Amino acid sequence: MDYTSEFTMNEVDNSTRDSGVSSECVMDYTSEFTTYEIFKTRESLMQWAREAGKRNGFVIVTIRSDLGGKSMKPRVTLGCERGGRFKEKKTKVNKGAKKRCGTGTKKCGCLFTLKGEKLASGNGWILKVLCGVHNHASTEYSEGRSYAGRLSEQETSLLIDLSKSLVRPKEILSTLKQRDELNATTIRTIYNARQRQRVKEKAGRSQMQQLLCKLNEHDYVEWHRSCPMSGNVLDLFWAHPVSLELLRAFPTILMMDCTYKTNRYHYPLLEVVGVTSTDITFSVAFVFLDSEKEDNYIWALSRLRGVMVECAMPNVIVTDLDLPLMRAVEVVFPTARHLLCKWHINKNVLSKCKNLFESKEKWDRFIMKWNVLVTSPTESDYKRELAVLQSEFSMYTEVMEYVINTWLKPLKDRFVSAWTDMIMHFGNVTSNRAEGAHSKLKRELGLSQGNFEGSFENIHSLIELQHIDIKTSFDKCSTVVQHNFKSSEFKYLRGVVSIFALEKVLSQSKLAASIGVDALACGCVIRRTHGLPCAHEIAEYKRDCRPIPLESLDPHWMKLDLLPPSSIQDSMDVNEFPELKLLQQYFLEANKDNRLMLRKRVRDLVAPYTTTLVEPGIKSRLRGQLKEKIDMSSRRDPYAFELRSASVDSHSPSFTGDTMDVPQNFTHKKTERTKEKVYRTLTVKGISYIDAFPVGLRPFIQQVKDVCHDGHCGFRAVADLVGLGENGYLQVRNDLLTELSSYSAHYGELYGTTDRVRELAQILSFFDEGRAPFDRWMTMPDMGHLIASCYKVVLFHLSATQCLTFLPLRSAPVPLPTRRHIAIGFMNDCHCVEVFLRPGHPVPPVASDWIRCHTPAAQGWDSLYTSCISRFKSLVSSDQI
Repeated sequence: MDYTSEFTMNEVDNSTRDSGVSSECVMDYTSEFTTYEIFKTRESLMQWAREAGKRNGFVIVTIRSDLGGKSMKPRVTLGCERGGRFKEKKTKVNKGAKKRCGTGTKKCGCLFTLKGEKLASGNGWILKVLCGVHNHASTEYSEGRSYAGRLSEQETSLLIDLSKSLVRPKEILSTLKQRDELNATTIRTIYNARQRQRVKEKAGRSQMQQLLCKLNEHDYVEWHRSCPMSGNVLDLFWAHPVSLELLRAFPTILMMDCTYKTNRYHYPLLEVVGVTSTDITFSVAFVFLDSEKEDNYIWALSRLRGVMVECAMPNVIVTDLDLPLMRAVEVVFPTARHLLCKWHINKNVLSKCKNLFESKEKWDRFIMKWNVLVTSPTESDYKRELAVLQSEFSMYTEVMEYVINTWLKPLKDRFVSAWTDMIMHFGNVTSNRAEGAHSKLKRELGLSQGNFEGSFENIHSLIELQHIDIKTSFDKCSTVVQHNFKSSEFKYLRGVVSIFALEKVLSQSKLAASIGVDALACGCVIRRTHGLPCAHEIAEYKRDCRPIPLESLDPHWMKLDLLPPSSIQDSMDVNEFPELKLLQQYFLEANKDNRLMLRKRVRDLVAPYTTTLVEPGIKSRLRGQLKEKIDMSSRRDPYAFELRSASVDSHSPSFTGDTMDVPQNFTHKKTERTKEKVYRTLTVKGISYIDAFPVGLRPFIQQVKDVCHDGHCGFRAVADLVGLGENGYLQVRNDLLTELSSYSAHYGELYGTTDRVRELAQILSFFDEGRAPFDRWMTMPDMGHLIASCYKVVLFHLSATQCLTFLPLRSAPVPLPTRRHIAIGFMNDCHCVEVFLRPGHPVPPVASDWIRCHTPAAQGWDSLYTSCISRFKSLVSSDQI
């Protein structure tokens, strides 16, 4: 220790003077680094010194290391990372040149030094303190210190694994911090480590070479075509091998749609999806297109048809009104029935016609009649409803010419129910499945400025999870027997047919009690569209005391696995490929140029890392063009109907003719809507809402959840309570409208008049995303029956003036564990909220219309709540029931 003291006295003053660090910061840490422990290895010694440095707020680094020789022992010298002095690099710049702004050094001439030596016996290492003095203060936080933030081998390995699982950098950093409280890594270190790993994986390959290698590594089917002059890729097709197995198992129906803002090249992405027997959407293929022309679509669909050699061709293809895609479908799949998405058609009618009506009431009347026309069950009904539409709106010549000449005359057989209900489409008459797949993909992509390689990583991860869900659903259908299907009529179907199909059959079985064996009353729509037994068929089986036979279901619903690989392909060897002989003959007969081209194509196929394919160019800003901020968002641009709905008033004078002038304060309106959402997060409202309920019921209210005040509040509350999320209110309107139209005769009897059914249909036929007018609000108690029956729930409607319970009209009672209860509250005669009740709460009386009009299948629901209803009556005054 004498050496240390002498060293300190002679050198510290000079080091602090030269470094610019105050001498008041000089502190001796000799005792903190003094140890008599004998370390087994040099690494363990260095690890101990670094941990000691962390505890005291210093970063210990290796200054020099010597493995030793014949006369020298192995040793290592450690020091403070702020030791030494900054040495300016020698560059060929002028001496008077200014230094780069923002640069500096952390070196301050710190003399702290440790020395590790190996024992003469060779059985360990010891650590000595040569100088224990730091000429600078310790730091409380080690974040930002480059050396302290280095990742260990274990942390680097974890980072690589998490990155492959598409975990975001900030979440990786959070994971590392949770594992080690002293970890000083920063987000920049994570980004740098990920970039080093990407460079290491690419191993000097170009982006397209790396992409083709990954596609080949995971056995994807890949096709592409490129520009012969520049080598830039034009169209790129790939399909996962398991997706192709799913396609061979479920080839009946395909849905296709393009999405945008997924890559920096502005290439549209065509996604093809199918549907399994368990009603799960699966992705078939992804195609990046240079443009949306007929030639591009024909190429893409031809590649798709090329992978369907060993399976049946699709019977139904659903798209939107994309004319080049429609023509390509007719060319490549001429035998398939082509349906158009009803949802997109309705939105096109809205964007083209709404501004042509002078009042909102006229528009509402028109769209209701249009929906009735589109859902006409027979051709005779269609002709009658078309005549009514033409007669009632004959003054609106422009509107009628548009809907008739654009949609009804040329395309009615592709979207009107009278024709589509004759096709087995398994309930898929919109491209919503493809839209949903787009939404999931964009959530994974995050930004719209990625390249093809990055897009593949996200798509591959998404598809792998998708396949896991599908296989899980297959296993559940084969092994789990739900209590609803234990009756004898499902004897031959349990464990053989998908649960989704069984639920459809169960709903038809409940209808059989009221319809009987009358095929005319049944309509047999589900037989034609789903390949499932309809109500009158099931009534016949019940009359004959027979279970539903397995043969009455389409084979689609019995497929609960993937097709095994073809035995022909498995047994093939090189000698069974006649194409190889043709290739050899072509090579021998070809000239020099064609031989070179053939060698290049074969090399691209068997060695994708040698491809000369180049990624598409990114359009640069032209000279003189205004500089615009790059749109990083992957969110799609709004449709025309969304712009119209976002406007202040679709019937204002600013909307005339066929064009729409977007109001100048449109952006300001978006800001106002955002502020409204922020205001709704205040929790004070929930407290005042509880006070608006009957006094006797308040102790049983656990929580009141508010929804947006936009006239859709009742539908928003129901959407959130049934699991669709608050923004699924338009789906609730559509579901309730379908429920009302499907059982219009039954509801006409319940409400006492068909006029009330039409009034409710008009209320529900409002699909604008803007504020709903007063005459389109949810009305109670009439809509309570629709909600309970459509979603098979028990609905409690609570308010200061009336509390009622609504039960399903056609569904049989279910056990308590599988029973769903939801409650909505009506406040101040103008707003609906979600209500969550405590266990054991009392139950309001059952609506009298249910007691009068429920079907025999629903008998017994009310008896389940007799005691709870009596308790409610004892707590709540009779004028509030």
